[in-house]
Amino acid sequence: MPVPSSLTEWNASTRFRDARLRRNVSQAGLSRELNVSPATIANWEKNRSKPHSSQVEKICDVLGIGKEIKAFLYRIAVDGGSRNIELTPRENALCLALAELHYGSIWKWEPLFVPGIAQTRAYNKLVQQAEGTSDIEAQFDERFKEERKRELARRSTPYRMSVICSDLALLHLKVLEAEERREQVEYLRECNAREGWELRVMATPSNLGGPFSVYVPDASPTAGPPFVYTQIHDLSWCIEELGRVRAYHERIKKNWKRATPLEEFLDAERDRLA
Repeated sequence: MPVPSSLTEWNASTRFRDARLRRNVSQAGLSRELNVSPATIANWEKNRSKPHSSQVEKICDVLGIGKEIKAFLYRIAVDGGSRNIELTPRENALCLALAELHYGSIWKWEPLFVPGIAQTRAYNKLVQQAEGTSDIEAQFDERFKEERKRELARRSTPYRMSVICSDLALLHLKVLEAEERREQVEYLRECNAREGWELRVMATPSNLGGPFSVYVPDASPTAGPPFVYTQIHDLSWCIEELGRVRAYHERIKKNWKRATPLEEFLDAERDRLA
């Protein structure tokens, strides 16, 4: 059995806690519904213990957790927390969406596209066409991205979102209709104006390589372990080894100083992006 993943364990315990808080139910109240002690609920949420696989379905039903997350939590319970989350791209995406609501500092590098959390619907369709996404997959992906953006917009705890995308990603906006292009540019400005957010553009050669994101707990009390998300054509995964996470973090921080602030780039390229 693989070594238990701290990130996977955090994912499970945090989902139970978040679902309980969304229902506005106390640990004592939930314990009565599940016929367990309040201490048991506290231990689940603090990852000091885990519910048995036979308990997961009832917990999820009581907390209103949907089928997809329920199935994921059941597999974690069966595997004793050892499930390697990076082997399943969809579960990986769910983990990132959750991490965006809890981590104190998030860094993203995207060399080809505008990052998903800053995409409009029209631009998202452009990305799906480039990736050859089926109609069913496209509808699912669009719903997921829109919900992910709404959840992030509702986040009330302080955090930093530092995003670098390549100039190529923005210059590709020319393939959109003029109105759609303006909508995407204005949405980028809207994101950039949010508290704690800053978008920059890499308009010079860099050593950043392929796309990746770094998630750092910083001062957030509900964050999990630091990790890096990265991907290639047919695989995506989360890196938890601290030495590697530190290396990615240092690399993006060094390149951050070389990237152009979004408004400065948009002003310089206003004719090409008009």
